[in-house]
Amino acid sequence: MLLKNRLFTPGPTPLLPAAQTAMASYFMHHRTADFRALYSRVLSDMKDFIGTQNDVLVLAASGTGVMEGAVSNLTSPGDRVLVLTAGKFGERWRDLARAFLTPSPAWEPLTWMSTVGASTSLSADRKKP
Repeated sequence: MLLKNRLFTPGPTPLLPAAQTAMASYFMHHRTADFRALYSRVLSDMKDFIGTQNDVLVLAASGTGVMEGAVSNLTSPGDRVLVLTAGKFGERWRDLARAFLTPSPAWEPLTWMSTVGASTSLSADRKKP
């Protein structure tokens, strides 16, 4: 059986041989002038790519790390949040809300491919203690 290399953040995603080679090549240390110059250029290029004049953040984390950063920095313990879940992505938001905010955030489990309006979700949240 042929074993294929896959990148699992996000993924699994097949990797082209050129990407595998690039990942295995020399990397520059993050405290060098070369790295600072490259990082500055990347941030500037990201602003152009996204179409913003605002600051751009580059986070060395998986998607879950970015989600955790959002919950821990944009909310405070005791804040109320409403999480709609229809799979692992929503369940991850719910679990992060439990970890950082409250043991029981308001959440609505949905079935796959279902939709819900904001007013329905908010009225359901008001009914919970």
